[in-house]
Amino acid sequence: MICRYCWRLNKRVVIAGVVMSSNDPQIATLSIGREIVELRARQGQAGVLLERESRAQSRRRGDVPVTQVLLANDANLRSFMRGEPYQDVVQPTLSHLVQSTQTPTAVNAGSPHVGDPLEAIRLLAHAQDESALIGQMMAIVRPHGATTAFFVLTEQARDGEQQSHRILAGADTEVTQLYVAKKWYATDPFLLHASRSHLPFFSSDIGLFENLSGSRREMGEASRHFGLGSWIVMPAHHPGAHRFGALYAANGHLPSENGEEPLRKNRLIFQLLAAELLNWYARQEKALALKNSGLTTLDLQILNAIARGQRLDSIAEDLDISLHALRRRHVRSINTKLKTKTIVEAARLASEQGFLAIASERKVGYVIHSARCGTLLREDYGIPFWSDFNPAGLDDAQVFPDIESAKRTLEVIRFPQGECEFRRIDVYHTATTASIDECAAAGIPRWDPSTLNCGSPADDSATWGTLGSPPVDYH
Repeated sequence: MICRYCWRLNKRVVIAGVVMSSNDPQIATLSIGREIVELRARQGQAGVLLERESRAQSRRRGDVPVTQVLLANDANLRSFMRGEPYQDVVQPTLSHLVQSTQTPTAVNAGSPHVGDPLEAIRLLAHAQDESALIGQMMAIVRPHGATTAFFVLTEQARDGEQQSHRILAGADTEVTQLYVAKKWYATDPFLLHASRSHLPFFSSDIGLFENLSGSRREMGEASRHFGLGSWIVMPAHHPGAHRFGALYAANGHLPSENGEEPLRKNRLIFQLLAAELLNWYARQEKALALKNSGLTTLDLQILNAIARGQRLDSIAEDLDISLHALRRRHVRSINTKLKTKTIVEAARLASEQGFLAIASERKVGYVIHSARCGTLLREDYGIPFWSDFNPAGLDDAQVFPDIESAKRTLEVIRFPQGECEFRRIDVYHTATTASIDECAAAGIPRWDPSTLNCGSPADDSATWGTLGSPPVDYH
């Protein structure tokens, strides 16, 4: 077995059609025989996020890239390495990769407490990255009859052929390693069903275990070996989309031991969870695609108007710009950014990619403001950046969709809610931040991103005091 490897840094990762943003992940590429294994590690919200992508050196029919995504805690890594087919080669590389990625400033969010399952599923939308998504997924499935779960995001060609898979592994990561190593995704009856149906599929739906043969029998035997007796697979689809999701949830009891009953009873919870996981990936893809397109707010307003059937002269009047400038400058710029020939084609493409608002070009969000610290600009790994203390390089403020999500951020940074007010602010419908001008329009004080400190110090530790005599009771 021949192995070659290299280390590199990359700011974008493209898997299953989704470009996942990252904070400079460390990457090791291993060339092992006929296969390429790429390991990527980056610090996430809930710890180090590890990705293992495997793909064939030369693409043949049926060979598709598959990426496993897991939270790199001790239990997951031990389980993951037990199933690693190239353990001798991957183990030292993986250990170095994870250790060099860990940062002392990271906050491990752990698995959140789940009370109301509907509220827990709603909160999935606020997961900053897949590391947080994994913990929330497991926290939801465990009280509802499943001991383990993973989510498969599959990219399809127009003819229905599988193009790639991304597997979000919650626990028992040895199972997903085996699933990939044996290429069971190519013959998996659960995944085949999920690609064609919206209905749940249970372990007993494939018939009696004794009647299975081939890879299906092998999968069944492996599942039982790992203590996975009963399954539910819940598909998730978007109309007209070229990808779908499948949530796998399992427990250790056989269907004959009523292992399926709690899964059937809670099938609506699994259905909502699968849909929200797919929605999370769709939002990530849409936000990054919009950012990479370079389209401005004005560009989107023009495209929105074109999609509604407005003429250029009417659009120019509404936007208070000349018709000549609209045609010569803005329309040309939009076509260049989207690589289209006409503005009508550009509007169609922008609509297909989800860039255009369905009903409104604006939305109302909330910005956190404190009389003592100013406006909350960012929160990274539990570290707040305020406009009056550390605004350097930050020319926009974080916008929250509702007050509850803003309060949760204050809990993360351990800032008193009583000292804050939640200012309503009008921003563009795709925005997650508000500019200085938008904040000022909402009555929020401006700040200067070119300075290290815009106001008074966070405390008086750096200010001069008066040196007097020690108190009489001082010893």
